[in-house]
Amino acid sequence: MNVAELIDILRDFEPDTIVEMAIVAPVSPDADEITVDQFEVEGVMLRDPADSGGDQVVWLIGGDSNDVEEFIDAMESVSGESAPGEMHSAHRADVIDLERATTSRR
Repeated sequence: MNVAELIDILRDFEPDTIVEMAIVAPVSPDADEITVDQFEVEGVMLRDPADSGGDQVVWLIGGDSNDVEEFIDAMESVSGESAPGEMHSAHRADVIDLERATTSRR
C-alpha cells in the first residue's frame, strides 16, 4: 500500500478515530493456526531508501508503549558508530511522534 492509498482510505473516517495495526502471523511455521496482535499506531518512521531498493518506505510504529518509546529514543540517538549493545542502523532515522505532531499542528 502506498501513502496515497492509505490517505484515501483514512479520509472517510472521523479525525479522532484511533488507528491500530493488526499483525497477522502463523502460530508456528507448520501450524494452520494464526495469531493476531493489535497495536495502536504510535509513530511513523521514514526508512532509508537504500534499505528498500531505492523506494521510499514509511514504517507505522506500534507495540507496547514502553517498547515503542524505547525504540523511538534509540532511533533518535543513533549516530554513525554504535557502541556494543546499542541499536545498529546504517542511517540516522527521522522519527515522528504522532502525539507531538498532532499537538504541533493545532
